[in-house]
Amino acid sequence: MQDFDSSRFPDAGVGLEYHLPPGAGSGAVGLDPSLERIQAEGLPYFDYLEFQPTHCILQPQLTELGGQVPVLLHSSSLSLGSVGIEMDREFLHMTRRLCQRTASPWLAEHISWSRFQGGDTQHFILPSLAREVADTVVANAIELQAFTGTPLVLENAPRLFAMDIGQELSEGGFICSVVERSHSGFLLDLDSAICTARALGYDLREYLRSLPLKRLIEVHVGDPRRDWDILRQLFGHGPLKAVTIEWDIADRAGDPELAALIREIKALRPEPLFWQAGTLAEAPAPAASPLDGQTLLQLRAGTWLGIDRDRFTLWDRRRALDLELAIQLLPLVRHFLCPRTLDSALLLPGALEDPSLALLQDLIARGLLQPVDGQAPGPSEPEAAGDIWSHWQVALDFYLGTRTQTATPYLSVAQMEEQLAGKALQQRQPSAFKDYFSHPFQALDNPLLAPPALFEQLQLLEVLARRQTCRTFDGAPISAQQLSALLYYTWGASQMRRNPMGDFFLKKTSASGGSLHAIEVYPLLLNVQGLEAGLYHYSVRRHGLELLSREDPRSWVGAACGDQSWIEQASVLFLSTACLQRLAWKYPGSRALRVALMDCGHLSQSFALVATALGLRSCTTAALRDETFETRLGLDYMREPVFLLNGVGG
Repeated sequence: MQDFDSSRFPDAGVGLEYHLPPGAGSGAVGLDPSLERIQAEGLPYFDYLEFQPTHCILQPQLTELGGQVPVLLHSSSLSLGSVGIEMDREFLHMTRRLCQRTASPWLAEHISWSRFQGGDTQHFILPSLAREVADTVVANAIELQAFTGTPLVLENAPRLFAMDIGQELSEGGFICSVVERSHSGFLLDLDSAICTARALGYDLREYLRSLPLKRLIEVHVGDPRRDWDILRQLFGHGPLKAVTIEWDIADRAGDPELAALIREIKALRPEPLFWQAGTLAEAPAPAASPLDGQTLLQLRAGTWLGIDRDRFTLWDRRRALDLELAIQLLPLVRHFLCPRTLDSALLLPGALEDPSLALLQDLIARGLLQPVDGQAPGPSEPEAAGDIWSHWQVALDFYLGTRTQTATPYLSVAQMEEQLAGKALQQRQPSAFKDYFSHPFQALDNPLLAPPALFEQLQLLEVLARRQTCRTFDGAPISAQQLSALLYYTWGASQMRRNPMGDFFLKKTSASGGSLHAIEVYPLLLNVQGLEAGLYHYSVRRHGLELLSREDPRSWVGAACGDQSWIEQASVLFLSTACLQRLAWKYPGSRALRVALMDCGHLSQSFALVATALGLRSCTTAALRDETFETRLGLDYMREPVFLLNGVGG
């Protein structure tokens, strides 16, 4: 086991855990008075504020605190222990963005799980102490550190009862294993440790000694006076850098002993605090070899995958490379479609076997697998395709890579169904639904029960003739009923039924390639009667809105739409993205992306017709700054690209 380098974690001092104000999760509007005070006066008594990324959904002002007070980020939503379920990519992007904006010196996450196929428990649960679960936590923790570029500390969660089934490791052995193997620090929650010791019948001090205290970076404590002796000893057992007090400061702001208590905790180990010695960005980082285990690598831009039944091809037209490889190596190659470390790749099944190691070495040697920071564009090509394509080199790659020939084989419907039935036994079909179960939810009215007067009852041909693009909205609000009808009749499911592959078959008002309905929509509410402005996701499963951020989109959406300021006068904007995994499961070839683009076009026309029938004016634009929307939504653009934006208003 490698020696633990605690120097990656600067001393932080004594901090406060942030608590949302009462009612914040049920639609309360306004700034938390505690935050208002911190923004005006700074952080009283404490050296830093610790909060969760999910808190920023309900209190967007938290994201601005990084420039005013030191911040530590503490997540509880990534479900590191969910076996067979990848981490929430949207939440990963949001977490990385917050790490960058707040300059948090490390990120904390629980050793727990909450996500399962099709849902979320809304609260973290301790995993079983099985080796498979430990391997899952380790792989996810390594990926999390690589993705965010931030050191990680893993926290013990409370175990409320003993469980004998599937326990291959002891409680302490399990925690030590995942912390050490993932090269993480350890966050000890004292209240959770006390709860676990009681539930399992452990002696508390013996249980604490079984934990990875040599990697102890942070302690959470709810009653410092009660646990003073333990706290004092912990400073002598590990490189403790931060003590976070789990108090609601609204109840303790006038505590005369608070300042004295914090001084006493600091006296246990007086150290300079990380913001007193300059920012983290100014601290010298140890030089890494170009291809050490933590180097981020990615497939070179312009490298395409072509997949057959038992083989796949890596093709780079600009370098005249055409590699045919066994299908068993495909997961390893796909792993590097996004920036990933070598260490994370070696945790994939079979990655340590000769074919996989040889492939990694070959891809690096050929320049197909490149360090992210050092990736350079390939040599430019002569304009051999005529004036039409002279400035469309990337589009030309896509067009030629997905163009079919006279002899291109296609499967019959029966053959396709047989193939998919066999595939479903090995790999679950991606869900037809995307859900943000842990986010606040706003149900919408049933559009089927809407009064007839909601629509102008126009004939189809009249609606088609009336449809036109608007660039001058009057800023008037639309009703919640109109919003519900727009969402349901454009993106909603008119029918849902189970399919033979184990997921749902959806019917919508627009055609979709393979009935896969890859398009997701994110409403940006600017002016809707009875609904709060903000950024939402439309839940097809529940016909409602899942809140992503309360920040008013008008403050940034004009710039995100190519500086089209007129769009800020719309009542609602609808951003369309595509969940590519739904298509890729059925259609492994690159031509499937054409299907996603066609789906988006179908839906856009349906939207315009529904808006016209409602007596509203609509617009469509592709002049988008994709990265801005990706950042705001926390999207992994390799899995869910931004395609189009529709708008509606009066």
